[in-house]
Amino acid sequence: MCRMQLLGQDEWITGRRRGLGLRSAGARNERSAAALPASARWMRVFAASLMLFAGAAGMAAVSAPHIEVQREGETYSVRASADIAADVPVVWGTLTDYERLPQFVPDIHRVRVLARDGNRLTVVFHGGLRLLFFEWPVWMRLAVRHEPYGSVSAQSDPGLIDGQPATLRGFAGRYALTVIPMAGRSGVRVDYDARFELTEAVPTLIGVLFGRPLVRAALRGQFEAMLKEIERRQAAQPSLRGSTS
Repeated sequence: MCRMQLLGQDEWITGRRRGLGLRSAGARNERSAAALPASARWMRVFAASLMLFAGAAGMAAVSAPHIEVQREGETYSVRASADIAADVPVVWGTLTDYERLPQFVPDIHRVRVLARDGNRLTVVFHGGLRLLFFEWPVWMRLAVRHEPYGSVSAQSDPGLIDGQPATLRGFAGRYALTVIPMAGRSGVRVDYDARFELTEAVPTLIGVLFGRPLVRAALRGQFEAMLKEIERRQAAQPSLRGSTS
């Protein structure tokens, strides 16, 4: 018992000495850096900043998304756009991967494809719209039309959703894809437009003061999550670099 206590004490002393040695070495490095001429210290900072910027620039495969939200009464019109250095099949495959959307897009809880007929689909979405401390359920039954590698359009489809009525009135939305030159390779411009109205009106005070900013924040979160997933899928496969002509 005594020997174990002595060994523990010896190890603590050795570790403390090592720690002091590390601190001493760190202090010597700080003194050495301080002793450098001002021009040399400036060059060190500039070089580190340049490396950081170069790394960030290398990762910037997506332009900052542009988001707009307009409100007329209880009707919201939204528009989003971003350029991404990705292959158009990857972008298309991500946008139309409906049943996996809940895995990477916030506030989408469940998606089911009820029917497919060529490029026409019937899709049911279960999700939510968060406004401050409130959450409005978003249940949509949509008639979807694909124009492969060009656009995806959707509009409200009559019918109950698991025995419940839809919670959005008159939804219409569209993704449009345009191949563009970007960063020495072909990229894709992703444009999204939608117009919808909640069946249950937002409380007046919340709608007037916060409606547009909060819908904009929700749209930004979902749109950026979609772009992030496109980036992830693009990075997982060889790039199909091609002409943009």
